[in-house]
Amino acid sequence: MTSPSPPLGSEERSAHSGVPAPAARPAGRLAELPARVALVVVWSSGFLSGTLGLRYAAPYTFAALRFALAGLVLLAVAGIRRRRLPRGRRLLHLAVAGVLVQAVQFSSIYAGMDLGVPSGLAALIIALYPLTASLLAVPLLHERVSAGQLLGLVLGLGGVALAVAEGIELSLNSLPGLGFLALGLLGISAGTVYQKRFCGQMDPVSGNAVQLLAASLVVLVPALLVEGWDVHFTAVYWPVLLWSALVNSVIGVGLLYHLLQRHGTSQVSSLFQLVPMSTAGLGALLLGQRLGPLTLAGLVLATVGTLLTHRVRH
Repeated sequence: MTSPSPPLGSEERSAHSGVPAPAARPAGRLAELPARVALVVVWSSGFLSGTLGLRYAAPYTFAALRFALAGLVLLAVAGIRRRRLPRGRRLLHLAVAGVLVQAVQFSSIYAGMDLGVPSGLAALIIALYPLTASLLAVPLLHERVSAGQLLGLVLGLGGVALAVAEGIELSLNSLPGLGFLALGLLGISAGTVYQKRFCGQMDPVSGNAVQLLAASLVVLVPALLVEGWDVHFTAVYWPVLLWSALVNSVIGVGLLYHLLQRHGTSQVSSLFQLVPMSTAGLGALLLGQRLGPLTLAGLVLATVGTLLTHRVRH
């Protein structure tokens, strides 16, 4: 699913040779459109699987089971395909990125939703990730954020706010949950920047296995000590757990890293501005939830902002 990104400076060599490279870019963008659409849909489904999973398991217990199952599956695949596991400093970098992207982000989302934060508001907060990740990428990855890209981010966030504004009610009881969601936002923002900086050539099978297993060990501590391994295995819970582990963790994060290897952090993260609207669409399709006028207006605005952000070159 993932292949090494082209060597740095390849575009500069094309420029010096006098042969223009942009001719291949439109085809490349079109070829990656399915991956971008899949990333949005898969990530959106994670909020639905999380909502269902929390009915049968406590937040950290659910996260520990999700990460462990996904990590063991990938570890088995790596063994069958004879992929060598990373060692030394590379192993450490992968573990750090995995803890941030997987453990900190998803367990915090689950904890916040378990404390009463609606899934729409959770999606809205995590949708701030394009802005926070872009701001971190400027000093840490030396990526350029132009005025046009900032405008695209602002438009996208405005669309996100419109799309999930309907039906959201806040109270003081929501503050602890909102704190967990803020922690999850910090986790994915710092984690993807760390991933791009130190794990850009990660093997998608063995590397993701290491990250998921590291995340499972971290969240296992509060799952055992705080929650007492609170889980009820039922016929309904198993499909939810399998979806969250194999689709959300393996495929979703794999798609994220696949795109990060080829594009700037700001361009890839801007796709997350479509996640709240996609979540609302899936909710309407699968749960019969109504899409109001603000949601539809937000969808249009966020789409414009995302398209504008993707026009920026790095």
